Amino acid sequence: MKGGRTGIAALLTVSLALAVGGLLVYELSHPDNARPARAHVIPPDRSPLGEFQLIQDSGRPFGLADLRGKWTFLYFGYSACLDVCPATLGELNRVQQLLASQGADDDTAYVFVSVDPQRDTPARLSDYLGHFNPKFQGVTGDSEQLSRLARPLQISYQRTTRANHLGDYGIDHSSIIALIDPAGRPRALFPTPQPPEQLVAEFLQIRAAGP
Repeated sequence: MKGGRTGIAALLTVSLALAVGGLLVYELSHPDNARPARAHVIPPDRSPLGEFQLIQDSGRPFGLADLRGKWTFLYFGYSACLDVCPATLGELNRVQQLLASQGADDDTAYVFVSVDPQRDTPARLSDYLGHFNPKFQGVTGDSEQLSRLARPLQISYQRTTRANHLGDYGIDHSSIIALIDPAGRPRALFPTPQPPEQLVAEFLQIRAAGP
C-alpha cells in the first residue's frame, strides 16, 4: 500500500504541474475567452435522476438515495487523468473551503465518479481523493450503471487506444461539474475550468432561489 500511495502522490505532482501549465497556456492564448461560460442552470421542475447503483470508495453501495438531502457537486473522470481531473478537483477543493468559510458547506457533498472501473478500485479512489480533500467521495461501477447516471447529465466518455503516460489506454470525457439538488434533481452544469469564486457565487444564487 505504501508503494501505491507513493505512486499516486508522484502521479498527482506531475498531473497538477501539467494541469496548471495547460490552463495558463490556454488563458494566455485565448485572452478574449479567459473567463469561463456561466453555468447552464436547469429549472427546478426537472425530474429527479433515475435509479442507479454504484460502489463508494468505502466499499458501500451508492445510489440515488445518497444524493438526496444535500447539494451535491458531481464530477466524472478517472485517477490516471493527467490534466483536467486534478485541476478540477483542485477547484472543487477551493469551492469547499470557500463555502465552509461562509458557513454554507454543511449541506454539500462532493462526488468524483470514476469512468475507469477497471483501474479505479474503491481503495485506489480513496487514496487518490485523500490527496485533495477529506470530504470528497469516490464512486464507480459497471458501464451500465455509470451510463444511467451520466446520460441525463449530458456527460460523455470513451476509452481510447491512444497510449498515455502509463503506456496504457486513456479516456476522453466531458469536463463538467454537475450540481444535484437535495431532491436528487439536476440543477446546473458548470463548464470547466471554472474560477472557484464564480462557481460559489452561482451556486449560492441557485440555492437561494429555493426548490
